[in-house]
Amino acid sequence: MTVSSRVDVLYTEVIDFVQKMVDPAKVERDRMRHEKPAISYGFDKSDMKKVHSEFDGHFSELSLEEGIKLAGKLIRSGNSTLIHIGIHLLGLRREELDPSHFKCFDEFVDHFVGWGNVDHFRSVLQSMLERHPHQVIELLRKWNRSDNRWKRRASVVVFTRRIAEDGRFIDEALDLCGNLVWDEEDLVRKGVGWALKDNMRADKERVLEYIKSLRKSGVSSVITLYAIRDLKGKEREEVLRIRKGRQP
Repeated sequence: MTVSSRVDVLYTEVIDFVQKMVDPAKVERDRMRHEKPAISYGFDKSDMKKVHSEFDGHFSELSLEEGIKLAGKLIRSGNSTLIHIGIHLLGLRREELDPSHFKCFDEFVDHFVGWGNVDHFRSVLQSMLERHPHQVIELLRKWNRSDNRWKRRASVVVFTRRIAEDGRFIDEALDLCGNLVWDEEDLVRKGVGWALKDNMRADKERVLEYIKSLRKSGVSSVITLYAIRDLKGKEREEVLRIRKGRQP
């Protein structure tokens, strides 16, 4: 069986399996949660766990080339649930991925339909950032200037959680966040706020001063309020007292 035929067969099996699981009530609930809903089967974590249990063994038997081809077919489907499965497949092979696959990634993100796709893909990028920091930073700088809002969000949310807490990439995180603080897209601004919040755990004094400077410059409160979610008491009150052009 050729690479193409193996991928096509498994793709059809995935589609058949998930379509049998579709619950119209979940699809409608998922649609109602979004202002501009994407096509989705409305799967929750338990549903996805069933899909993973059914297919992870088959996914692992594929060659890397086959895995990327299948992930691409799923991601290009336009269905958020299938995109999630495609990203999951890439995640299973994350240690084998390298900068030679950036062209695929660049195209895949063009097919994302929501912030959930971006944030799921984050773990793949984080793994590669740790192993190929210079090349991944170069890719993120390109995405940071993209017309695609999901690429812009991806360029900053990669610097969250364990990557942020490590403190290794604070300079890059602040630089890329700084390019997007005036972004018109709400979900990009929220990504900036998330990255700042998590990086404050590694260098509180530096990042907090940066957040204060953003408040003073009058950037959207979407960013600064998200960024200070971990702050309490007087520290939080001090930031909130800052108004554009004024010190607290």
